Amino acid sequence: MPSVETKAISKNFGKVTALDSVSISIRDGEYAVLLGPSGCGKTTLLKAIAGIINPSSGSVLINGSDVTSLPPEDRGIGFIFQNYALFPHMSVLDNARYGLIARGSEPGKAAKIAREMLSLVMLEGRDDDLPAHLSGGMQQRLAVSRAIATGSHLMFLDEPLSALDAKLASELRVELRRMIKERGLTALHVTHSQEEAMMLADKIIVMRAGTVQQVGTPAEIYNQPANLFVAGFIGAPNFLLAAVKNGSTELLGKTVRVKLEDGEYVAMLRQEHVLFGTGIPAKITNSRLMGPYTSYEVDAGDQHLVVRSREQLSGSVHISFDEQKVIFFPYPARGLEAELSI
Repeated sequence: MPSVETKAISKNFGKVTALDSVSISIRDGEYAVLLGPSGCGKTTLLKAIAGIINPSSGSVLINGSDVTSLPPEDRGIGFIFQNYALFPHMSVLDNARYGLIARGSEPGKAAKIAREMLSLVMLEGRDDDLPAHLSGGMQQRLAVSRAIATGSHLMFLDEPLSALDAKLASELRVELRRMIKERGLTALHVTHSQEEAMMLADKIIVMRAGTVQQVGTPAEIYNQPANLFVAGFIGAPNFLLAAVKNGSTELLGKTVRVKLEDGEYVAMLRQEHVLFGTGIPAKITNSRLMGPYTSYEVDAGDQHLVVRSREQLSGSVHISFDEQKVIFFPYPARGLEAELSI
């Protein structure tokens, strides 16, 4: 099984630095997700590892071997793209076996393997159909079957679900991870969707402006963000200004003891960690049912918060919070809004 490593990869397009000395490591059999806003460099990094673009500096290793100078076809990678990249004039079967034939497989053997893959993605019996006769979800499953059929143990997925509606994308996430994990493949998946990353990844690599901000499991990224940008990009938390003096600060009318030096901080409080019941008076100004929970906008004095709760409430309430869940960051020199901007 392949592992992937980049060592100080940089890529410049003229005066624009798309990647700035990026070093990452993906273990055998790991499902890794490159997550970040548009323009952060995640697709550029994927293409540099794949050999589609040449890095300005740095190196790419697959299975411990330096492949920086190898063309894409010699890196043993299967590709799944956002736009499916199917051949419209070819049948479903011919699309599914194309990669195998391109690599020199005998047509009959390639067809046998392709049919097995089509069965895996629930497209058996559609051999003679053209891609235009398939729904968007079916076309994406066909693209997945073609990539897996090649026998590549390393899968690269570039925004593969972004063209699908939300319900279908959610269903395919489950199937995509199942297929890749059951076959013991190593995956590198690009997305800007927090939900997609949290559902799919063993490891999330958060990027911003050509740099890696944090690498960790979904739980680590969510519960232990490395900086304000990661905290703000994952989960839309509440941020409160906090002045620390003599080991304590006031938050929402409550004195919180902290092990921090005196100074100005930003306290991060996730929406689900604000609690209704006792505490300081507050007023609900807006609410939106979000399925299993309701998202409330709440004014508490001069603080405006968003609270996620399963309770059904309106009007005047009281709120408190679990102080063990609060995470403090030093107040950034360039200001909070600039630090959170993408």
